Amino acid sequence: MFGVFAGLAFGIVLALGDLYGGRILSVIIRGYVEFFRGSPIIIQLFVFLYVLPASINYLVPSLHFQFDPLTVGFLVFGLNSAAYQKGYVKGAVEAIFEDQMTAGRSIGMSRPQTLWHVILPQALRIVIPAWSNEFCSITKSTPALLVLGIRDLTAAGMTIVGQTWRILETYSLIALLYLIWITAVTKIADVVYEKKKIPGIEISA
Repeated sequence: MFGVFAGLAFGIVLALGDLYGGRILSVIIRGYVEFFRGSPIIIQLFVFLYVLPASINYLVPSLHFQFDPLTVGFLVFGLNSAAYQKGYVKGAVEAIFEDQMTAGRSIGMSRPQTLWHVILPQALRIVIPAWSNEFCSITKSTPALLVLGIRDLTAAGMTIVGQTWRILETYSLIALLYLIWITAVTKIADVVYEKKKIPGIEISA
């Protein structure tokens, strides 16, 4: 859940930076997005756990910098989710920007005020289905944390299998728990979307 919510918050920042931050910032953001969308999440975990600290320590040997594995897990999942959610938010803002900006300016609001009070609230309503898909994707990626030594549901199942050899029952239960959890959250998101959606304005999830 942390990765999805942190990704949404940072994704909004990235989307606005890409739209209004100028050419240089837009290029940097696009490079960031390409890295996190174009590489396996396990590689990203290794980069932040080993490569990044080693590079920092090479440049500043006295620092002895090192990430905690749990911190790496939270950080990478949040940054990875932000790369995807940036695209959702940007698409939603672009879908409603022109007309709503004109309307906001016509009643005396500045561009930042219109963006914050008029456009973003509507954009966040539009991206609910995409947010739901992102939650499913991130949740099913959590077994990758095993490479950091962090125990999630799948890792716990591996321990149980190693002790009991009840492979079918253990992994069937894990699959059922994932199914129940993901289905419950997506159904809640569907209900919220039906109540909050803007008729006639949607983006593809």
